Amino acid sequence: MAIATIWDADILIWAASAMMAARRCGAPVPVALQGTRYEILGFPGRAVSGGYYERLPDGLERLNRTRVVMSQTPWTDEQHGAPWIEDWQIAAGYVQIRLAPWLRDAILAPRAVLALDPAYFTLTSGLERLLYLIARRHAGRQPGGWVFEIAHLHSKTGTTLTLTAFAAFLRRLARNHALPGYRIELSGGNWPERVRIRPVVGAPVDKFVDIPVDKFSPTRLSQQESTPIALENDR
Repeated sequence: MAIATIWDADILIWAASAMMAARRCGAPVPVALQGTRYEILGFPGRAVSGGYYERLPDGLERLNRTRVVMSQTPWTDEQHGAPWIEDWQIAAGYVQIRLAPWLRDAILAPRAVLALDPAYFTLTSGLERLLYLIARRHAGRQPGGWVFEIAHLHSKTGTTLTLTAFAAFLRRLARNHALPGYRIELSGGNWPERVRIRPVVGAPVDKFVDIPVDKFSPTRLSQQESTPIALENDR
């Protein structure tokens, strides 16, 4: 069974944006979100073609069928699974999406939603997109950025690249400054090799995250921080 991809995440980003827009206007946040196919597919500035319309139901179905495994804390073996969206419907040109309750609650929690650099939607590499989302979540706008052991970051992305190929990929990103709003710095020959993702001063996104940067630990993150959205081939 196909699982949701990093490209399907655009649908979730639209849903979160629609919910936050309703909240800012003081309107009730609907349980079932509704929009035209063009609104959902075109909101990131994408030029929408017939091919995107045809693939939308497949993306919605993958989000409905993909199970996200979560745990409340990293110190318990209690886990549960849930989909990204509960159900969806397309009729008369409109799309109706009902997010899973856990995701809806997470989006509406205080300071839970972080703004994205518009350049995120121009990235054509699924791995680059995922690395940006990881950077946005952990480094935010903290001057010191965030530090990972490369092996830990490799595991966190779920990429099929070997560790050596992944490190080479990071070095190319570092040389080309390809991650919007962030710079990548590798520790070189030190072992274990580490990568620091640091925000660019003056970048469009300037919201802080709540996690301090100086408490670096190589310990694996809990299941609830894992990335259940898969990487597709680059587009």
